[in-house]
Amino acid sequence: MAARLTPLLTLLLLFLVARADVDPGSREEPPNKNETLLTQPSGKNGSETELDSPKSHITFQKVVEDKNPHPPTDSPTESTTEPTTQSPTELSTQPTSQPTTQAPPEPICLIPDTSCSEIKTQEAESMLGAALTDFSLRLYRTFSEVKKIDSNMVFSPFSIASLLTNILLGAGNTTKRNLEEVLSYPKDFDCVHQTLKNLSTSGFISASQIFHSPDLILKKDFVNASQALYGNQPTVLSNDSEVNLALINSWVANRTNNKIVNLLKSLPSDVRLVLVNTIYLNTKWKMKFDPEKTYLENFYPKSGKVKVKVPMMRSEKYPVTHFTDSNLKARIGLLELSDDLSLVILLPQHLGIHLAEVELKLSSPIFSAILEKLEKSKSQATLVTMPRLKVHTSQDLLQILEKMEFFDFSYDLNLCGLTDDPEIQVSAARHQTMLELNEAGVEASAASISSVARTMSIFEVRQPFIFVLWHQKYKFPVFMGRVYDPSS
Repeated sequence: MAARLTPLLTLLLLFLVARADVDPGSREEPPNKNETLLTQPSGKNGSETELDSPKSHITFQKVVEDKNPHPPTDSPTESTTEPTTQSPTELSTQPTSQPTTQAPPEPICLIPDTSCSEIKTQEAESMLGAALTDFSLRLYRTFSEVKKIDSNMVFSPFSIASLLTNILLGAGNTTKRNLEEVLSYPKDFDCVHQTLKNLSTSGFISASQIFHSPDLILKKDFVNASQALYGNQPTVLSNDSEVNLALINSWVANRTNNKIVNLLKSLPSDVRLVLVNTIYLNTKWKMKFDPEKTYLENFYPKSGKVKVKVPMMRSEKYPVTHFTDSNLKARIGLLELSDDLSLVILLPQHLGIHLAEVELKLSSPIFSAILEKLEKSKSQATLVTMPRLKVHTSQDLLQILEKMEFFDFSYDLNLCGLTDDPEIQVSAARHQTMLELNEAGVEASAASISSVARTMSIFEVRQPFIFVLWHQKYKFPVFMGRVYDPSS
């Protein structure tokens, strides 16, 4: 039996609800109102214009004065019969037949043009791969900061990016710019939506859905674009929280092969918008991990000080690309999988080095250089020993994004392309992921059972390590995390 990685999946939820902490009476106070008009971008709620600000009022008054100049002190006959004697200053104050100081029209929040030519799509794939790699490393560092020391963790940067990019489709002004920054996207990178759609069919299944309350009206352009690019037809919730809970949990279970069931225990009564993204991956090993060769062996979760017995899988002559990086003081290995995917493992060079030391040195440029070297190197038949494992992470996504200095979900959220309703904010966001690695699979080729020569290279994973499910064709991480203790 050959082995596979099954399953890998993640879930993201965003609950966007009406601002419950706003006192309606406070809006009547002039200072607060003026402050709102000055700080909110024009057109955010579909009704404000630049005339709403004090500066715009001054402009409007100047236009009125220019259109109604004081009559000249001289007689009308003198002023009309001798126009050539007027000074340049007097001429400049005369009204013109076509006013040029008219207030500019109100900005319109439009869905970006997401059409992308074949040439632009190829460029976008390269740009998106680089952006997702940088985003993944920053996510890893942030997840590591909020998780317990020496704890397992797993997340899907692709799933998080997909959900945030779906929101980007309807974001306006500063929220759009801030989302682009946190995602490492170039400014006005509109091809990203079509490119994400293309990538979502490559070796894994990604699905998105929008649930919203009956009183929240979504803009037709956003609904059409979201359905075309992200495959979701918004679903209207009922006024019954229990019915809504069952509806969302059922959708999640169906998209995750029933690996996540009854995810939500309850729903707030005032929920107005729920955005969900799931990703499911089930890929095979290139060569088998024979279950009969899996034994309880030592694993050292605390840099050699403590050891635990865990089921260790073993494969002979597995095609592995590996080397030692002296700067990271780490061993790097790439194990090929099906569907253009590979498992990249980074572990300390020896038991005396703590994984945290490797994490501290791992930056986006170093990580990119490692992957480039792996791509240029040739694999060789290797004796592989690694733990069978199952890792699960549930994390508050708002906490992660705020640590990455993205605060729009809590303050001044602008979704003018999604809805005209200005009273929208994010009340909660969750990211849940489960990864299972075992020997299950189909029959393997006869070559995999050849005897091992004494000179064969060895790649053993017996201590904490970082792992990346890497997409070799499009060059971006699908999943990422670390394992300190496979038995926990």
